[in-house]
Amino acid sequence: MFDLISVGNAPMTMTMTSREIADLTGKRHDHVLRDIEVMLSELGDTSPQIWGELPDSYGRPQRVAHLPHRETMILVSGYSIPMRARIVDRWDALETGKATPAAVPTNRAS
Repeated sequence: MFDLISVGNAPMTMTMTSREIADLTGKRHDHVLRDIEVMLSELGDTSPQIWGELPDSYGRPQRVAHLPHRETMILVSGYSIPMRARIVDRWDALETGKATPAAVPTNRAS
């Protein structure tokens, strides 16, 4: 779920959701969220603005992270080479316009 978000007074930033990272890597979403929390803790970054909610397949709100490019790359640098390659290829396709961003529901929590 590639998205554009505004962080504080900063301009719109391209992000990738933890759900898309989970889909691309084949990891469970709850494990990706755990990895993000560990990464942010080790970086000394609290970044509350990256957290939000998106509905799951039953319409229930599910916690999700919206990671900018840098944090996505840091996160997946600890994953296997094939997993990293899928993330890098997806970012490249999105940034060059070869792929269309996934639709993101507009009722995302801020």
